[in-house]
Amino acid sequence: MSKVDPEAGLLSRRLNLRVRSRPPRTSSIPMAELLNWTFEDEVPLLGDLITAGSTGMLAAERGLGKSIFALYIAYAIAGGKSCKPWGVGAGAVVVYLDGEMHTRTLAQRLKMITNSDPQEKTRRLAGKNLQIIGRDAMEDVIGHIDVEEDQRRIENMLPEDCRMLIIDNLSAWTSSGREDGASFAPIKRWLARLRTVGIAVLLVHHTGKSGRGQRGSSIHEDMLDYFIKLDVDPRGKPANGTRFLVTLEKQRELHADVPEVFGYTFTTDPDEDKMRHLFELTGKKPPTAIDQQIVDLLLEGVAGKNVATTLNVAQAKVSRVKGAQSADTKADIKEARRQRDTLGETRSVTPTGKRSSARSTHEPPQANKTNKHGAPGAAA
Repeated sequence: MSKVDPEAGLLSRRLNLRVRSRPPRTSSIPMAELLNWTFEDEVPLLGDLITAGSTGMLAAERGLGKSIFALYIAYAIAGGKSCKPWGVGAGAVVVYLDGEMHTRTLAQRLKMITNSDPQEKTRRLAGKNLQIIGRDAMEDVIGHIDVEEDQRRIENMLPEDCRMLIIDNLSAWTSSGREDGASFAPIKRWLARLRTVGIAVLLVHHTGKSGRGQRGSSIHEDMLDYFIKLDVDPRGKPANGTRFLVTLEKQRELHADVPEVFGYTFTTDPDEDKMRHLFELTGKKPPTAIDQQIVDLLLEGVAGKNVATTLNVAQAKVSRVKGAQSADTKADIKEARRQRDTLGETRSVTPTGKRSSARSTHEPPQANKTNKHGAPGAAA
């Protein structure tokens, strides 16, 4: 085993994770030279999605099941198990950096996942390859990934054959609690550093309030090779587990054989101490919050131009969302619009979403009522 300098971290260690066909360069590379290079194939850790040195993110709203899914991915890579639809794990060393869970909870989840694996060989492989760094387990704060000194400390906790680091979760492992670009800069440098030694990283994170993407600055996504987002399944959760839709929002390399969206259900069986999972093809991408608002207003008969103005979106987006609806929904939208035109009723929508009705200015005036003297007069 190599001698580790506690102040230097990974760069001082004899890691042979990334196969290099040429020595590192310290000056710019002419294009003519670059085009003559031959490149080694990517080292797969989980199909074509997660490869050695790749950087990804898994994001979901609180309580939906992102930690369970991250543990499931970790077990598949460590144990050489299938993780649909991406493929089979490489049986590589994975380190799970846990910043939130109590050790008892983490151990129970891992035990149930392991008990659900019917193959002794892969159970043993995962038991050796899946390793934990946790604050509660080690009874140590350990540090934060946005502090350089703490980064080195975490690096020195990694086994030398570590192929992947899963960080659960981004906010739990940062010191400031801020999620702007400046706060992410030291993490970004660290991710680049881990990439140079061939360690893949998966950041577990929360989605924003709208549920449309990861929480915080879009700079979080600049270095990502892939971005996995979990959404609420309209069918709801089972009583003894969770269910969600999985969408691959970003991937450097496109693969036509991988579905755009699919579903996972995880259920626990306390009698057998197992956690079972079900993979399902859904074929339809879940609507975003703004898409749903557009549909809701269209179903109230609001004209497309007014919907765009109310929600501060392009009219072309309203048209695209409308065009993506089923034939039945399109018919309902058309009927709602017809009824509104017939009634001559317009509806204003406040920024808070509250709606108020008003009679159209094109509506014929009411017939004058006679006053007590029998003469025409204004309506009371």
